[in-house]
Amino acid sequence: MLKLVEPNHPAISTRCTTDPFELDDVKSFEQDMLTLMGERFGVGLSANQVGENYRMFVMHHSVHGEIGVYNPEIVGVSNETVGMEEGCLTFPLLFMILTRPAMIKVKYQNADKEFIEEELSGIDARCFLHEYDHLEGRVYLEYASEFKLQRAIKKRDKIVKKLIKQQKQMA
Repeated sequence: MLKLVEPNHPAISTRCTTDPFELDDVKSFEQDMLTLMGERFGVGLSANQVGENYRMFVMHHSVHGEIGVYNPEIVGVSNETVGMEEGCLTFPLLFMILTRPAMIKVKYQNADKEFIEEELSGIDARCFLHEYDHLEGRVYLEYASEFKLQRAIKKRDKIVKKLIKQQKQMA
């Protein structure tokens, strides 16, 4: 059973280099990742978030549904950018608006080793870029100013306090 690693785990800041097709059962690993992503109400999850070094992630695609993305490449990005709220399963309840390219062109393989090339926009582009960054050893916090990050942390802390208070009232 897969588990998320802590934010300070070395895998989070390490570039993934291992070919995911070295796995004994690629489809089983993909399914385990999709299950964990769903249990945590996420839209994407990279291998290094579960402590593995494989160049792969899973995501919810608005057209294709839940997919595995193997050996991804970003082959083009639009000059147009868009700000959108972004969060991460590694940093629960920490949301902030970040600016990223509005559209990207990507190339990757699926679990059957078929090559897929497509243009992504909206939440699909956002998710792909976010998970790709994980594979490169980067996290979304690196794109935020110190001010924006501190504001998001304060907002998260308020949410956590509220949830703890509600939990105590229910006990």
